[in-house]
Amino acid sequence: MLIAIWATMLLWVPDLYASDNRLRKSCHQLIVSGHIDYPPFNYTEHETFRGASIDLIRLIARKIGVRVEIRNVGPWIRAVKNLTDGDIDLLVAIYKTPEREARYLYTLPYAEDPIVMFTMADAAFDFRDWYDLVGKVGVTTRGDSWGADFDQFIEQHLTMMRVNTTDQMIDMIARKRANYGVQGLYTLQRSERRASLGTDITISNTPIKSEKMYMAFSRLSPCRNLIDKVNAAITDFKKDKTIARLISNYVHRNGS
Repeated sequence: MLIAIWATMLLWVPDLYASDNRLRKSCHQLIVSGHIDYPPFNYTEHETFRGASIDLIRLIARKIGVRVEIRNVGPWIRAVKNLTDGDIDLLVAIYKTPEREARYLYTLPYAEDPIVMFTMADAAFDFRDWYDLVGKVGVTTRGDSWGADFDQFIEQHLTMMRVNTTDQMIDMIARKRANYGVQGLYTLQRSERRASLGTDITISNTPIKSEKMYMAFSRLSPCRNLIDKVNAAITDFKKDKTIARLISNYVHRNGS
């Protein structure tokens, strides 16, 4: 009998640890997260989120009449997993890829994000297209996508290491452990390590590419039906230049 009772208790354990999403049957508030180090869109200061995308989602939430919670769940890989699992409702700044599009519901794009190649000035090389990177060792940030086409090119043609932060990327290049790095221009320019090296770092005149920036809902979110209202707000805030002003303010604030 005791064994039977114990077995029954074990079966109940998963319910005690159910995710936020399974406990929330309706959208009482929008739980939002983002990248902890991707300015001007989103980044953290003393564990608190800042950035143009964070300000934008607050404006959108006010406009459509929903409460919003900005939640720092940790590194980008964890934030993406939280979105997949439905533990958060929305990521505020994310690129679109076919794999992600199958998992998430994307809003309209609201910004463009230039992606660049950079290296040490004393080891600079000509960069005109992606094939100029073949045969060299690159480094970029773990968990980040640079768009489906360049992600595929990396997989098929390039040697690319992954680290956690932009500063770690720069250190690897400075120590000659990598020939070049790939990062969003704004994020690179905000890096304290980048600022300390000054002209010792060279950023390519030719960008890797430019990617559109989106917000994305979890398909498991009880708030996913808000997407049409969010899209309408994005359209309004693009039209009246609110989004452009937000991005410009944070680019200027971060010295880009």
